[in-house]
Amino acid sequence: MYLMLAIACLFFGLFLLFPGYFVGWGLIVPAVCLVIIGIASLGARYYILRRYARRVEEFRKKAAIRVRCKYCGALNPDTAMRCDRCGATL
Repeated sequence: MYLMLAIACLFFGLFLLFPGYFVGWGLIVPAVCLVIIGIASLGARYYILRRYARRVEEFRKKAAIRVRCKYCGALNPDTAMRCDRCGATL
């Protein structure tokens, strides 16, 4: 959603800059505002995706050091001999 908003704002902002050059400040101010909103949206999208990628990576690391029980599907520590949920041997 942020990407679509950013592209739309950048497109219309840059599209209005050219006629705004000939017409005057009436079009330049909204065009610059749209460009700033587009750039801010791209920055917000980048920040959100980076934060999400870090969380996914942390989750993958936690899941990698766990063993799934073949009977109940529970995740158990790598050093466990028996399942925490059902008590079956791992």
